[in-house]
Amino acid sequence: MKIAHSLAKILVKRPKTILLVYTIITIIIGLQVRNVYMQSDLTTFLPQNDPTVQLWNKINQEFQIGSTIIIYIEADDIRDPYILHEMDRVTTKINTYELDKGKTDGIFSVSSIAQLIKEENAKPALPEGLGGTGKYEIPDDPALINTYMARLQSRQGVLFLNSYKVAVIIFQLSDNAEFLQILKNVKDAIVKEARYSTMTVTGSLAMQQAMKEQTLQSLTIVFPLAAIGVACVLLFFHRTLKGLIIGFLPLGYALLLTFGVLGIIQPELTILSIAVAALLLGLGVDYSIYLANRFAEEHTVEDKIERVERTLGLTGKAVFMCAFTTIIGFGSLMTSNMPPMVTFGFGCAIGIMFAFISATILVPCLCLVLHFEKHETMHQWKRFAKFLVDYRKKLFAVACFFVVLSIIVLPQVKTDVNYLDMAPQGIPEVEKLLEYSKNFGGGTNFNALYIETDRQGLTYPEVIEAIYTMEEEIRAAGGSAYSIADEIKKINDVLERSKIIEKISELIGVNTIILDKIAKKGIVDDQYSKTIIVVSFPAGTSVGTLEKLITAIDEIAQSAIIPQNGRVSVLAGQDVVSVEINKQIMSSQATSLLIALLLVLACLIIGFNSIGIGLLSLIPVLVVIAWEPGALVMLDIPLSIVNITVASIMIGTGIDYSIQTTQRVREEIAKGVSKTEAVRITIETTGWSLVGAATTTSVALLATFAVNIPSLHQFSIVVITLIGFSFIASLCVLPLLLTSRFIK
Repeated sequence: MKIAHSLAKILVKRPKTILLVYTIITIIIGLQVRNVYMQSDLTTFLPQNDPTVQLWNKINQEFQIGSTIIIYIEADDIRDPYILHEMDRVTTKINTYELDKGKTDGIFSVSSIAQLIKEENAKPALPEGLGGTGKYEIPDDPALINTYMARLQSRQGVLFLNSYKVAVIIFQLSDNAEFLQILKNVKDAIVKEARYSTMTVTGSLAMQQAMKEQTLQSLTIVFPLAAIGVACVLLFFHRTLKGLIIGFLPLGYALLLTFGVLGIIQPELTILSIAVAALLLGLGVDYSIYLANRFAEEHTVEDKIERVERTLGLTGKAVFMCAFTTIIGFGSLMTSNMPPMVTFGFGCAIGIMFAFISATILVPCLCLVLHFEKHETMHQWKRFAKFLVDYRKKLFAVACFFVVLSIIVLPQVKTDVNYLDMAPQGIPEVEKLLEYSKNFGGGTNFNALYIETDRQGLTYPEVIEAIYTMEEEIRAAGGSAYSIADEIKKINDVLERSKIIEKISELIGVNTIILDKIAKKGIVDDQYSKTIIVVSFPAGTSVGTLEKLITAIDEIAQSAIIPQNGRVSVLAGQDVVSVEINKQIMSSQATSLLIALLLVLACLIIGFNSIGIGLLSLIPVLVVIAWEPGALVMLDIPLSIVNITVASIMIGTGIDYSIQTTQRVREEIAKGVSKTEAVRITIETTGWSLVGAATTTSVALLATFAVNIPSLHQFSIVVITLIGFSFIASLCVLPLLLTSRFIK
């Protein structure tokens, strides 16, 4: 109590000065929020030393397959010369240096029917119409275009559809590419050139950038809506503008301080940052509610210093324990090997710390400056409190029944990592990528098998044949595959139609010439010893199905026999990352959960100076955690990279209700009342504060439904449900425990 007394003296004597100094500090730190930026790359959810990430980085470094921009083209007939000229003009404006492999303009290669038709047209005239006109340009003769298109049928389903109404231009970017600038150039070129067709920019890069922009916009929507919701709840519970200011102002300071510090220390945020904002709006205001209500309850104490001292020494102690245990709950996420989980845990932990500091310093000052008082009694709530105490044994039995029921359905809990669920819906980049996947068989993500042979190994026909056989097996297993074998097969089909070229192909070095041409497409190295098979899966494929497909392809790769000392890696890429994350979700949740529980238990034992009371206070939280599987199954929501944090959140927030209730019961017992009466009084007083706390958090999270992000909706639904469970557990489980013989 000495600390509380000293702090109370300072706050009572200089409330306005303290408000001014705290405001200046908050503004200085809060200005650093301008450094914050969004990250949406799924590979960040795995540590960079993970073998999956390392293999993908190796493939990416050698072949630049990971970064692509796709232009999705829709027209009445893509063979129309006007449309082909449009495609060519757009391509030329983006790929300004066609032969530099991206060293100057960042474009490693371009694939489109316009490009291929120019190449066909550039061929010298040959008998039987097998050649071109010798001009590297788009011809204006529709008949000539149809002739060339007939030669390009192997590209059907890759660059165009057989309806001739949809085509794509695929830009492959180099490692040194200025991604954002190229993306802007593509969009500008489309706006200027697309007159006869509809062109939409899509691809993984465009989608990620759109997600970043949309996520930042979502923050600007969620923040004010959550603030308005919380303000309405505060007005309902306090019925005065003073109560609104006292409850809300410390929260505003805490948010500014939190994102200001993140801007200094860890500015790279993810989609979970939206949840951080909503959670802090809901949780941060709770501490202000507890302290303000206790200050109002102590209205009979005339000495201001004593009144503030009692507020900070009694409820303030409970609030400190709440904040500390909540920080532990969020801090446990920092033990995860998923970097975004660490960032989320860190953000929430410092947010709660600032919420506690702001509430402790500002609430007493604001109560004194604004002369805050509150005396109304909720008679209906008092009757409800009596009901809870009288029927505590039956309510405890019901709670235990649902625990058993939830544990029974635990095996039915699903895990899923659907990248598209993290994307805001209604974004053209996302919608067209889904269309691209559906129409062309390519997923939204790229994956690859890495193949190594001896030097010049890829020039041997038997090696190409072995690779092509692997591709056919991959397609049969359910994946889409593409490699140099497809290119050579296409060219060989042409060679077989010409006796002369067939004779030349027998000469050594012709395969090298062919490979020189193919090398420009970025899927074979200069030594003809390394290549890749690009593998993709349909967009929206469930993570469970993906895992089976990847396992099947890995088995194909490991059993493949490639001549010339050929070696095939396991599959690597963005879908593989998703599967690996999915595997780690349960283990990550279990680890962080165990750490959080042990640390919280230690904190409770120290805080209450009693092993028995510490254990009893933790039981309602354990009940809520036990109810979580049932909630997930009932709501048909899988554990994902977004809502994996829920269990740790529930430890941090759910324990607040137990601490506040237990601390108040001990206070009342210390006054000499019976345990049953102490519990009833606690529910009448502190219980009403818990209602306000649970409501503000839930209302703040409801604001996330204003943005169309499915995974964020699932996160909010689960958290709101479990916050409700925490509140119910504090009313239905704790009353029996707190009237037991363990409480003295």
